[in-house]
Amino acid sequence: MKRRILFYTTLWLSSFSGIQEGVAQLTFASIHRRKEGTPTQETNTSLIVLLKKLELTYKTSFVYQKELLENKTFSGAVNENDKLEQVLDRVLTPAKLRFQKLKGGGYTILPRKIGKNSSAETEPLKASGTQPLEPEADKELAINSLTARVDMQAFSTAKPADIVVKGRVTDNDKGDPIPGASIVLKGANKGTNTDANGQYSISVPNANAVLVFSFVGFEKQEVTVGNRTQVNITLKNDLKELNEVVVVGFGTQKKINATGAISTIGTKELIQSPVANISNSLVGRLPGLFATQSGGEPGNDGSKIRIRGVGTFSGSTDPLTLVDGIQVDNYNNIDPNEIESVTILKDASSTAVYGIRGANGVLIITTKRGKVGPPKVSYTFNQGFNSFTDLRQMMNSGDYATHFNDALKADTYVNGTTYTPRYTDQDIELYRNGQDPIFHPNVNWFDVMFKKVSKQSQHNVNISGGQNKVRYFVSAGYFSQEGLFKDTKDVVDAFSPQSLFQRYNLRSNFNFDVTSRLRMTLDLSSQTEVRSGNNGSSTERVVGDIARASPLSTPGVVDGKVVNILTGSQNNPYASLLYPNLAGGLKRSYRNYLNGNFRMDYDLGFLTNGLSVHGNVAMQTYNDQQIVNTKTLITYLAVKLPDGSVNYVPSTTEAQFGFSQSGNYNRRITAEAGVDYKQSFGVHNVTGLLLYNQQKTFDPALAFLVPKGYQSFVGRATYDYNGRYLAEVNVGYNGTENFAPGKRFGLFPAYSLGWVASQEPFFPKSGFVTFLKVRGSYGEVGNDNIGGTRFLYRETSYSSVPNMYYFGNVGSTYSGFTGIREGATGNPNVTWERAVKQNIGLELWFLKDKIKFTGDVFSEKRSDILATPQTISSITGLSQPASNLGRMENKGYEGDITYIDKVGGLGYRISANFSFARNKVTFRDEVPNQFAYQNRTGQRLGQNFGLIAEGLFNSWEEVNNTSRPVYAYSNNKIQPGDIKYVDYNGDGIVNNFDAVPIGFSNLPEKTFGASIGLNYKGFDLSVLFQGVGNVSHYYTRFQRGTGYGQAPPEGSPSYMNESWTQERYDAGLPIRFPRFSVNANPNGEGSSYWLADASYVRIKNAEIGYRLSEGLLKRLHIGACRIYVNANNLFTWKSMYPGIDPENTSTGDTNTEPYPLVRTINTGVNLSF
Repeated sequence: MKRRILFYTTLWLSSFSGIQEGVAQLTFASIHRRKEGTPTQETNTSLIVLLKKLELTYKTSFVYQKELLENKTFSGAVNENDKLEQVLDRVLTPAKLRFQKLKGGGYTILPRKIGKNSSAETEPLKASGTQPLEPEADKELAINSLTARVDMQAFSTAKPADIVVKGRVTDNDKGDPIPGASIVLKGANKGTNTDANGQYSISVPNANAVLVFSFVGFEKQEVTVGNRTQVNITLKNDLKELNEVVVVGFGTQKKINATGAISTIGTKELIQSPVANISNSLVGRLPGLFATQSGGEPGNDGSKIRIRGVGTFSGSTDPLTLVDGIQVDNYNNIDPNEIESVTILKDASSTAVYGIRGANGVLIITTKRGKVGPPKVSYTFNQGFNSFTDLRQMMNSGDYATHFNDALKADTYVNGTTYTPRYTDQDIELYRNGQDPIFHPNVNWFDVMFKKVSKQSQHNVNISGGQNKVRYFVSAGYFSQEGLFKDTKDVVDAFSPQSLFQRYNLRSNFNFDVTSRLRMTLDLSSQTEVRSGNNGSSTERVVGDIARASPLSTPGVVDGKVVNILTGSQNNPYASLLYPNLAGGLKRSYRNYLNGNFRMDYDLGFLTNGLSVHGNVAMQTYNDQQIVNTKTLITYLAVKLPDGSVNYVPSTTEAQFGFSQSGNYNRRITAEAGVDYKQSFGVHNVTGLLLYNQQKTFDPALAFLVPKGYQSFVGRATYDYNGRYLAEVNVGYNGTENFAPGKRFGLFPAYSLGWVASQEPFFPKSGFVTFLKVRGSYGEVGNDNIGGTRFLYRETSYSSVPNMYYFGNVGSTYSGFTGIREGATGNPNVTWERAVKQNIGLELWFLKDKIKFTGDVFSEKRSDILATPQTISSITGLSQPASNLGRMENKGYEGDITYIDKVGGLGYRISANFSFARNKVTFRDEVPNQFAYQNRTGQRLGQNFGLIAEGLFNSWEEVNNTSRPVYAYSNNKIQPGDIKYVDYNGDGIVNNFDAVPIGFSNLPEKTFGASIGLNYKGFDLSVLFQGVGNVSHYYTRFQRGTGYGQAPPEGSPSYMNESWTQERYDAGLPIRFPRFSVNANPNGEGSSYWLADASYVRIKNAEIGYRLSEGLLKRLHIGACRIYVNANNLFTWKSMYPGIDPENTSTGDTNTEPYPLVRTINTGVNLSF
């Protein structure tokens, strides 16, 4: 009895000292000593202690529930030379236990299945054929265990046995298993994935271990293991990720499974920009989107959109635009509050289904729809104020008169004449002191014709909601924007050509779940635009006249009269704005767009799961009514009387108001029918689409009154293996009657692959990169909008030509007779442009999905571009028909990155995107130039050409240097102040053969955007930067040569005071421009002197807002309220001269100038109930 007390006391002390493992080792050592020496005798050993010893001896691990082994012992000898599984079988079988080997190494101890009547009680067990230990053995074991405490201290830190945790991962919608879900042991680089049935197994070190469950499209979950060995998890849909579907041709896809190059922007970003149209809202926000705003006139201020640059030099470069799957010609008239998202499709994989309309990319607008829930009413109001971003400061009359005399004086050398000034010193003094404003006016026409600020406003109210059977979204909006011309009603009563734009929007989108299988949608929308402005002359012509008007040409308006004077120029911008011979009166136009789209979807799941059919019919109508009122503008001539008074003599007579009315209309019908299939077979997921689409446009203005139609047959098949390996095939077979029979249809296939490497078992589960996808595509698309007339395969209409034939005697009497001549020969082989596109993309998520990056590299080779042959001699006597001769290539790369995080109560989002696209004309059938560097083939489209300038001649010594080349301009009469050109070809003559490619193209190769968003305790701030690079423009307005009539150019800006004069040069003052000249001269030649870097960076949009607190909202019975202030085109960094915006430098016509861009400061409120 004493020996037993000593034994248990020793075990208790050992446990208290933390050396139970040491005791187990000594126990097993004692057994083996007996085996080696005397015959082994039987003893009782705790199974827990024994298994820990076996872990160390066999260098393995055991996983078990502690309760399963408590109070169980083993009585018998263990031979260390036996295999481990033999030992386990011998040790566990008597205790009604069993073992199972784990895939990752180690063993788990499980209860053995027992019979119905078997006893579950646990008794001390004996191995058959063994004898009880002698009492002395107990004593020896206890003493050896206690004395070996220090020697076995190392065993107290041995790694404890892992616990094997198993379970199943399912989704919370249908309870379906989630194959490929990730299970990671938090804080360790250890993890696994679920199998095809959603099952998993993982070993963890202890009950405190935390498992992290995740799968793309679902919310992460962290679970502490505790005492469980079975952990089943239901993952909730991460609505933000799962619902981030991208719109593709004729359908949608989850973004994580898409293999095409696709970019999307949501409604939140769109409504931040206080602009009238969507195209301006997109600028700087999407990679691959190139946009240029050519003017700021109300109703005509939209941006020119190009996707991945330009791939043709003849056809249209506009992308195909769709609204809810239906093609539209004008998408800028949609209220931004109606839009859910805007998506651009960029590569062949995403656009091939559109075939002959997909080469320039596709822009898809998706409008909002109702969701199940109570009615939600939202109201948005904002009031804005517009002003020009940058207007030129003009030269005053005194400086203008002085420089005009300088020009006359400088030209005496070229003309061989004697200098006679036009303006006397007295004239110049009167221009400067303003004492004679009628006959010596000093007018800044930008100040006279434009006001500082105009107003714009916007209202929108929408309601959405619904039940399971019916859901709705209804919206009504109004937008109004005034122009910046000053009111002229004081000149002509009730007659003002002020630019004014108003738009009224209505939309209703309904979803009906008629039965469990039948669903229907009905979408109706209307946009009505009212535009007012001058008629006969374009706004660009009016602005051009304002810019060209010299400050001393006329006093403008005096006492309500439009006054001209006898001296100086007669260019009065008021006459341009109002005079009927130029302006043609006031025009008011009413445009109405009415759209309807009805769609039905039917689930054929009773035939096979995942099968459905759909059909829809859409109709669009457009009506335009124009009303023009005219009235003769009375102008007056100022005549100074002998007594010094002024008499205003009418130059024109007054007439009654004139009235005219005109209009046009068209309509388009689209019909579509398709079969959709979507199914999963374990880890294999497939989708399919077969579709027929037909479109017909009826327009009286179409050639021969023949409706314009398209037919399309579309096929798509996608496959993904466990969300890991992705494959997609898209095919479009499309046709149009614009081409000759047999040439109307074409096949456009595209193929794409994707690999989600982060779903691979070997991918680090807790590494720096959390998501990695590589994708690539190759395919063909087309462009049927190739330029030229519509039916190029037909000869143009015949025309009668008088005196085409002569009959009679030569030299005496003969008569001419009318003949018939063919306008141009048709070409039956004309077809669409064909583009072969390749794309490789990479998608990366970092730092627990805080950073997301997407990058693409792309290339396009376009052939069959329409061009007129230039290498066929004109001796044939025929006008050569256009042919598909041209070729171009376009290559580039793009990327965007977003970082979202939160520090304390401050949330922030930083994003940036960048795009680069460089094109090259590879063939255009041009006549080879004498010098190859002047060929357009091999150059960028829009490449600027010109002479290379090396500064100015500053002295007669430089001019008379015998080594300088001869100038083919102005009979080589060069003088100080003229531009010095490079003789590029070295023939000793500067002429047009020395013109070379200079600068960049007039189309930007680079575009970028960067934004930052902050939110803190109800406040939010966002700023968007946008810019372009690698683009050059000529200073056409300042390039002095032929076409201006006098120099300095009429309406010269004030910085042209820094033009070259001998006095200015001698004084060391800054010189920006060459000398002034009245005559055409070499300084007006196109050269690098006049070519400007049109790159810029602009604060495109900035907004600050505040959301009212919930407590205050409850007292006001308002669901949400946000007030905000935002601005558009806030500030621009550029290298071009002041007063010139890099986006709208020129219209290409010296008589016109773009309406300047505007800056908008806007304040508003969003309410929801």
